[in-house]
Amino acid sequence: MKNTAYLKGLRLWIEGLLLLCLRWAQLKTGFDPDTGLSRPSLPGTILAAAVAFLAVAECVMSLRGVPGGKRAFLNCFEPPERRDLPLLAAGSLLICAGGVLLPGWSALTIAAAVMAAAAAAGFVLFARQLRGGGQPRTLCLLPVMFLSVLLVLMVYLPEESNPVLARYALSVLAAALIACAFYQLTGLTCREGSLRWFVFFGDLSVPLCLAAMADSAGNPGRALLWCGCALTLTVFLVLRRAEPLPESEAEEDDSGKS
Repeated sequence: MKNTAYLKGLRLWIEGLLLLCLRWAQLKTGFDPDTGLSRPSLPGTILAAAVAFLAVAECVMSLRGVPGGKRAFLNCFEPPERRDLPLLAAGSLLICAGGVLLPGWSALTIAAAVMAAAAAAGFVLFARQLRGGGQPRTLCLLPVMFLSVLLVLMVYLPEESNPVLARYALSVLAAALIACAFYQLTGLTCREGSLRWFVFFGDLSVPLCLAAMADSAGNPGRALLWCGCALTLTVFLVLRRAEPLPESEAEEDDSGKS
C-alpha cells in the first residue's frame, strides 16, 4: 500500500519537473528582453493549459476519491515509518535553509527566517509525537502555516504594481496553494480541516512549487523554500490512509456542538 502511495508522490514530482521545464522555456522565450512585456510563447501556452488541466483533474479526483467533512488527523494519516523520516527531515532542513538564505534584512524576511527555523523544529516534534503514538498537537504545525502566509506576501508584494501578470502569476499561485494546503493540514490536528481539500491543494502545490523554482534564479533561499514545501507536503500526501478511519462518536458529538 505504501509503495502505491509513493508512486502517487512520484507522479506529482514528474508533473512538477515537466512544468519546471515549461516555465524555464517560457522565461527564455515569452518576454521581450528590452521592455519585459510578455509576448506569445508556445511553452507559456502549454504551461497555462497544463496548469488548468491539472486543476480540473485534481478537483475531480478529490471529489470522487476523498471523503469530505471535518476529520481527525489520526483517522486520515498513518504514523510515519522509518523510510518516511529522512524525507520529512530533508524537507524540514530545506525549509529552514531557505528561510535563512532569503536575501535582505527587511522585517518580512527576518520573520520568514524565524518561522522557517521554527517550522523545521515543529516537523521534527510532530513526527516524534506520531511515532510515539501520541496525539498530534496543532502547535507543532502553526509555524509552517504562518511561514506559508509570509511566503505569499514575499512573492506578491514586490510584484503588486507589475503590469506583466505572466511574470509572477505562477509563483503567487504556488504560494497561495501552499498556504491553503498547510492550513488544511494544521486544521486536521484539531478537527477543523478537511482531508479532501488538503489532498486537492497538496496535489496542486507540489508540481507548482517545483515549477516556481524557475522564477527563483538568483534567489537560492526562495528556491529551497519551494523545494522544501514540495517535499514535506509529498510526505504527508504519501502518509494519507487509503480509507480514512471512521470518526468516533465523541468526535462527531464535538463536531456537532461546534
